[in-house]
Amino acid sequence: MKIAELLTGKKDGEQVTLDKLSIPVTTLKSLQKEGYQHAKVFQDNQTLVCWGDACSACFTEGELRARDRSK
Repeated sequence: MKIAELLTGKKDGEQVTLDKLSIPVTTLKSLQKEGYQHAKVFQDNQTLVCWGDACSACFTEGELRARDRSK
């Protein structure tokens, strides 16, 4: 799914829940600014895979929350 669609109508301080993963809106906005356009949850290991035209990465929920805290 597109990260832009996940952010529609959401405000900073809110969470987006995808297949049991709870991701801060500010983290998704940060990922989008870095060039990530799409996201998919792999339920077997509870990771979020993100990709864009020139980047791709896989994050655990803990890694996503740590990114939010570091800003």
